[in-house]
Amino acid sequence: MKHLTLDVETTIQNKGNPFSRLNKLCLIGLKDNGIYDIEYTEHPYRDDLDHVQSVINNHDMLVGFNIKFDLHWIRKYGIDFQEKRIWDCQLVHFMLTGQSKPYPSLNQVCEHYGLETKLDIVKEEYWKNGIDTNEIPRDILEEYLQKDLDLTEQVYLKQLEDLEANSHLKRLISLHNQDLLVLEEMEFNGVLYDQDKSEILGNELEEQIAKLDQRLYSYHNFPSFNASSVDHVSALLYGGTIKYREQEPDGIFKSGQKKGEVRMRWRDKELELPRLVKPLKGSELEKEGLYSTDEQTLRSLAGSKKASEVIKIILTRAVLEKRMTAYYKGLVNLITEQNWERGHIYGQLNQCVARTGRLSSSKPNLQNFDSEIKGLLLSRYKEAV
Repeated sequence: MKHLTLDVETTIQNKGNPFSRLNKLCLIGLKDNGIYDIEYTEHPYRDDLDHVQSVINNHDMLVGFNIKFDLHWIRKYGIDFQEKRIWDCQLVHFMLTGQSKPYPSLNQVCEHYGLETKLDIVKEEYWKNGIDTNEIPRDILEEYLQKDLDLTEQVYLKQLEDLEANSHLKRLISLHNQDLLVLEEMEFNGVLYDQDKSEILGNELEEQIAKLDQRLYSYHNFPSFNASSVDHVSALLYGGTIKYREQEPDGIFKSGQKKGEVRMRWRDKELELPRLVKPLKGSELEKEGLYSTDEQTLRSLAGSKKASEVIKIILTRAVLEKRMTAYYKGLVNLITEQNWERGHIYGQLNQCVARTGRLSSSKPNLQNFDSEIKGLLLSRYKEAV
């Protein structure tokens, strides 16, 4: 099987996220077939893309390290690779080493095989100093890319040797590598999200939470109370001390630009709250004087009518807070932060995380959405009339 090792260099907004509207593909490197300028300079790059496609067409398998990232980028620029076999050296190493180390880096895998490691000049002298990829001198960037191609190729050859000694893993590794193509397409398509409705619902939840906070205030009368703080909630329910800082007048400025104005000074203070409910045995936390405030514990508490009312408010507030911060406003903020197209979510589907080998999801976790949010996930296909 004729293989081709590839790697790309991109601009670095949000770690080079392929779906950010601010990022662009700078260089495509094809081992033994050249490095192609896509948007590193301003010259027309259609011919370069055609050359890349032609080289890919002449190979049976694409080899890379964390290759899903590279496939996203070349697909974004119209390169077709759907009929190719895939070999992801990162994924293969994860499997060959018992799935014990999530997302191994190229350097870690090279060290595992006693190979040289990546050139660090691009990361250390340019990226870490806020210099983007398209501003790096070409000779330095191309040397960096070529080194990554060479190391990935060497790792691939070492992995072939390892697999000969672990032939029982061949079919499993082959299956996971081809699954990667499906996951790449899923990630690339993303999920349509009703962002307008999400923003409306987020604002409504914010108002509901504010009303719950007002109800809770009548039980503690502390303006700086934080219902999301374990320390504060524990003190309110089980009794205890809330430590805080507050500014107080401390004389008058006698000179300077602020002459005659009140001088303020921060002072450490404490607020003692009485016990509303007896904590469950064994619910003590490591921090002295605090007890568990998680949902399961709160639902197990038995106390007065007043305590029950406080617990109900806290539990209701926690559900609304999670929906607002993690979903209705959280997803909208994520779309904005990542510079994704409005109304689109591009979560990650991870093969190199769970030791059990199962698929996981992150940024955001698409596998663990609240049932309330699922109505905002839209279909691309309209129902037949």
